Amino acid sequence: MQIEANNYLVAVLGAGTMGEGIAQTVASSGHPVMLYDVSQQQLQIAIENIAKRLERSVKKEKITTEKRDQILENISPQKTLGELAKAKLVIEAIIEDLTIKQTVLCEVESLVAEDVTLATNTSSFDLNKMGNVLKRPQHLVGMHFFNPAPVMALVEIVSSKHTAPLVADTVFKLSEQWGKSPVHVRSSPGFIVNRVARPFYGEALEIIKENGIYAADCDAIMRDCGGFRMGPFELMDLIGLDVNYAVSSQIWESYHRHPRFEPSVLQKELVDSGQLGRKSGKGFFEYGENEVNSSAKNAKPTPAPDSVILEGQGKLPKSLQKLLKGGSVPVQNNSGDGNIRFSEGTIVVPSNGKSSTERSSEIGQSVISIDLCLDFEYSSRVVLAPAQECPDKDLQQAVGLFQSLGKKVSVIKDIPGMVVTRTVAMLANESSLLVEEEVADVAGVDLAMRKGVNYPLGPLEWAEQWGWHSVVETLENLAQINAERYKTSEWLRTRANIS
Repeated sequence: MQIEANNYLVAVLGAGTMGEGIAQTVASSGHPVMLYDVSQQQLQIAIENIAKRLERSVKKEKITTEKRDQILENISPQKTLGELAKAKLVIEAIIEDLTIKQTVLCEVESLVAEDVTLATNTSSFDLNKMGNVLKRPQHLVGMHFFNPAPVMALVEIVSSKHTAPLVADTVFKLSEQWGKSPVHVRSSPGFIVNRVARPFYGEALEIIKENGIYAADCDAIMRDCGGFRMGPFELMDLIGLDVNYAVSSQIWESYHRHPRFEPSVLQKELVDSGQLGRKSGKGFFEYGENEVNSSAKNAKPTPAPDSVILEGQGKLPKSLQKLLKGGSVPVQNNSGDGNIRFSEGTIVVPSNGKSSTERSSEIGQSVISIDLCLDFEYSSRVVLAPAQECPDKDLQQAVGLFQSLGKKVSVIKDIPGMVVTRTVAMLANESSLLVEEEVADVAGVDLAMRKGVNYPLGPLEWAEQWGWHSVVETLENLAQINAERYKTSEWLRTRANIS
């Protein structure tokens, strides 16, 4: 199904940041766009902002002057709501207030033809509830764009229990024609991205509450080992701690205050004190001309050991095995469960959700846990967590080994699940619950997290690469700390059992 852009009139309701971005996106694909806002001043600002962005694109030679002029010509500001009556699709992008949205959508519904699609850009409201006030709820669909709309590829196509499949499929195809990556999702709190992303922030906040590491270290580990574009704390500062906390609180309430969504007291304290991140000049970090922020703490340079023993493969990631075998330290291969052993007896093992101290007690020998990496060969950092009784000379051998392989080394306190391990396990668990609840499918969840928040892999794609058994084992061990927060989905258990 190909929709002729020049014959398909689109109206965008609301000329704020999202509205102007959506209008630019649609106009860039050749559609005539009517842009309306209750404030004529805001409408003028929006047109000026679009023009400025397009001019920058011309200077960067991304578009021609002819293309710029055509896009601007495609956008026509409207003075009254009634002028939107001719539209075939109306995209609402006004204030995130359910009552106001319902009122405006009802008014628009009374103006347009009966077959017109009404789309809402809401990031959180239940479309079932929103559509209850409409005469034709089957024509209401969610089109959740991400900011900045002209740049971000993802559009969540949200269906209520009333949304006609043809309506959802039509806006899905339209989004593709606009160069976007749409995903279908059933209306539920947080949709895909805002729900699945909660552990990215929540686990980081739990870790520093446990005094495991500092914010700068956590960010560096998530970037360097996890391959994430930004760490959780710098990202919260960018979003705004108040905004991030509000979304977390809303989802927590929507899921009957389930422990896995519980907002952080630490974050609330910062919000209450006015430390909101970049926009206030201070959040987890300070911003401004005289900012002095601590950087990640790397282990001091240490000599490499004379040799290392690789005991079997077990659960050692293939990229870690390749890294070790490609280094300058001689590797002796023995049978075993998949440990890295030094001559003194201490072993290095992948984190599995237990503390190194607990694992040492279980097996009767000193343990150093190593955190999960997206790819050990290409990661610039390795993270180690020694058991309390681990001899310092053994820890130094481990540090020296990975430094000899060209890695920065972070030595952190012995916290269960470390940093990347527990975060990825929880991202995978939340993603699997979406699939289990038939909110979205596997491909949709993974695509949404890659395109919506730039994750290096979709959470379920990463879980499969890591190993379903390892994900479940990590969650079950973390559940010894908090059974409800880390409860494993049946979907993940099934995958672990059949793999």
